[in-house]
Amino acid sequence: MKKQLSAGIKAAIIAAAALAIFSFHAIAQGAAGAKSPQQAGNGTVKVFILAGQSNMEGHGGIRTMDDLGNDPTHGQLLKKVKKADGTWAVRDDVFVYYKRSDDVVKAPLTVGQGCSPNEIGPELMFGTIMGDYCKEPVLLIKTAWGGRDLYCDFRPPSAGQPAYAIEPRDGKPRPIGVNYHQMVAEVKECLANMETDFPQLKGMKPQIAGFVWFQGFNEMFSGDDTQKQVYAEYASNYAHMIADLEKDLKLDRLPSVVGEMGVDGTRPNPLRAAQAAVLNQPSLKGKVAFVKTAQFWDPALDQMESKLYGQEQRVRKQVTAAAMEQLKGKPESADKKAVEQLVNRQMGNALSKDAEYQKVRVEHDKVISHWECHYWGSAKIYCMVGNALAEAMKQLVKR
Repeated sequence: MKKQLSAGIKAAIIAAAALAIFSFHAIAQGAAGAKSPQQAGNGTVKVFILAGQSNMEGHGGIRTMDDLGNDPTHGQLLKKVKKADGTWAVRDDVFVYYKRSDDVVKAPLTVGQGCSPNEIGPELMFGTIMGDYCKEPVLLIKTAWGGRDLYCDFRPPSAGQPAYAIEPRDGKPRPIGVNYHQMVAEVKECLANMETDFPQLKGMKPQIAGFVWFQGFNEMFSGDDTQKQVYAEYASNYAHMIADLEKDLKLDRLPSVVGEMGVDGTRPNPLRAAQAAVLNQPSLKGKVAFVKTAQFWDPALDQMESKLYGQEQRVRKQVTAAAMEQLKGKPESADKKAVEQLVNRQMGNALSKDAEYQKVRVEHDKVISHWECHYWGSAKIYCMVGNALAEAMKQLVKR
């Protein structure tokens, strides 16, 4: 009886083990069969074109990214791009194509895909939000160049020649629409080489789902004689651009989002009204959104920059006094240029040794990394802008 019982137990154990092995293989086979859209080699890729000038290129210093977590309204966004271990998230469902001045980005979405490998632009949070929203993989094509405008550089063919003279750039006549044509060419080039540049998307069909426009700063410097005309035709030029993109890219409909030029915050600026007028263009009805961004401007950054400047001026005053003492009795002491040159040579060393200046510098560099016209290089602001652009695009895509 004891032998029979042992044999029965042994048989049950063997049967259970066999069942477990079978179940494991079945689960493994199922997991392997449930491929992600990228692995499956079918379906579509949602393509979004991100166009504009330097603020679409992106000058948000990665070193300032942690400041996003301090924002009372948008602080939670930091967790979407930074993991608990302090490393940066890399998406496996969102990809970026961007021809920078020194290299070409062809990679999964992560930090460092702004104007330089040390910067981010609106693409980071826009791609993150759209990647979460879209069931399909997402491809972002960035076509942005610093210092460009809509009335000349991006002027679309159907807008015709401007009725006003355009001031030369660097003493040379400016070609009309050069960046519009470059944008179209780069989009076509990316899509033609998509499977080579992004093997994860092999076998999939790209579908241009939307266009994001973040530009406007250079419209404010067209010249006194043409400024009013440039503002007056901004919306119609934009409508022409969307119509021409639909034609050149063979699209039935191109939903688009226009991001407001938000530099200087709530300080009055007639450009913003010109940009908001895109909502009144008949040809854009139902397929355009205007996103205000001035509210993301952070006055605390202005104050921080002023604080650092004040410290620098304090040190400069000390260095100047020391330089004058050093030149006392010499002819150079009466030469302002000579004094200034001496002070400039000594400033770097003086600043590096000044504890008070260095303390403020550390605080400054945590939140500021670039010029005022680039939102002080605040990654926080670029992320909030990207998030707002994506939320608006989600509504257009939903329609």
